[in-house]
Amino acid sequence: MAFELAPLAGARVDAVRVHAERLVTLELRGAGGEATLLLSAEPDLTRIHAASWRPPPAPEPLAFQGLLRRELAGARLSAIEASAGDRVVRLRFERAAGPLSLVAELTGRHGNLLLVDGEGVIRALAGRNLSQRRVLAQGQPYEPPAAREGEGGELRFTPVPGATFPLSAAIEAHYRRLEEERALGEARRRLRDPLRAAVARSRRALERLADEAARVPAAEGDRRAADLLKQNLHSVRRGASQVEITEWTAEGPRQVTLALDPAFSPHANMERFYRRYRRISESAARVEARVAEVRKRLAETEILLVELERAPEEALARLAREARRLGAAPRPRRAPRRKDDEPALPYRTFRSVSGLPILVGRGAAENDQLTVRVARGNDLWLHARGRPGAHVVLRLQKGLAPDQESLLDAVHLAAHFSDARGEAAPEVVYTRVKHVRKVKGSAPGAVTYSQERALALRVEPARVERLLSGEGEEA
Repeated sequence: MAFELAPLAGARVDAVRVHAERLVTLELRGAGGEATLLLSAEPDLTRIHAASWRPPPAPEPLAFQGLLRRELAGARLSAIEASAGDRVVRLRFERAAGPLSLVAELTGRHGNLLLVDGEGVIRALAGRNLSQRRVLAQGQPYEPPAAREGEGGELRFTPVPGATFPLSAAIEAHYRRLEEERALGEARRRLRDPLRAAVARSRRALERLADEAARVPAAEGDRRAADLLKQNLHSVRRGASQVEITEWTAEGPRQVTLALDPAFSPHANMERFYRRYRRISESAARVEARVAEVRKRLAETEILLVELERAPEEALARLAREARRLGAAPRPRRAPRRKDDEPALPYRTFRSVSGLPILVGRGAAENDQLTVRVARGNDLWLHARGRPGAHVVLRLQKGLAPDQESLLDAVHLAAHFSDARGEAAPEVVYTRVKHVRKVKGSAPGAVTYSQERALALRVEPARVERLLSGEGEEA
């Protein structure tokens, strides 16, 4: 892999992103064009390769990202070196402040990424040191792992013919599948946990309802006691705590002892028995209806759980809607709280299925800020034709066209955040930002554009739901 990536030497670092604790991408620009270099020391996902797809951003910015951006942005990649006998790659950088190295220890569960200065001293680590044999800490000399015998052998991956980086393409495809499986497993888990909790709640509710239903036969005893008191009120002494009454049955007479409240009159005690009987007997119908309702919901929830275990990604949005209808949807993820003194961005951020940022203006004035000040000339600009709505910007690298899925994602957002929302086939226009003009003195959000193309959209609700659920990802 180091041999395949060697032509990247000499490229300049345009951007640095830390997507997870030990997952970094570097945007490189050189004489041979642009490339994205991915380094991952994440457990079971350790690798290095040129990437055609950028992983989604971290939920919250990581400290390692700020440090790498400060130290590496604008630096020149001078060499990519693989350590003999171990899975360690060193990326050497030249910059005005002096040389630096980004060392990727791709050693499975103990992997890590380390920034090392020209003197060999560790400047920072992506994650805490998991090695028990070496002291790896900020300010300490970097000690590489001991070389091991027997490393190397046959390639694990078959290079993809015709790709710019053939081995990278094979590795990326393998780990994309693995990460998609993990993401699908995590998405299933987020649905599974509240569904299981809903099943447990329904079963507890049925137990409580069963207890209430068990009280119904006892209510018949209250009615019989009230009838006996009614027939013998004249013989019950006021203030008595109990009374013995003869009950005539088909088998003959028998003596019945009734407990009374001495604070009440005999008539009030009789009414108390009748009221308790009516309350329990009247609730019996409600209990029966409630039991049927809970059993129905329990059955539907258990069916959803079974379906979830084998559901593909495209079915999860529908299952989430079903879970929400049953009161078992996962809690929405909260966006990071903005500091009081931090101004709100003029746009909302989303990310396409292939990882491209999509920016959506928050209002008329914010549309102007997004289109005129934030968007770059090569970005794609979208708007619902002839309808008030948000300006939408699909971020693109210079000279690149959007992939079909990213374009469809952006078109759906342009339709959703406009007065065309709810229409079966809204029309959306799109063009490059460099072809959009703000006329001086025009109303907020009003622009002119040229070289546009139009798309009559067939709305996919599942796509819209996926996009909206990912709002707030870093652009």
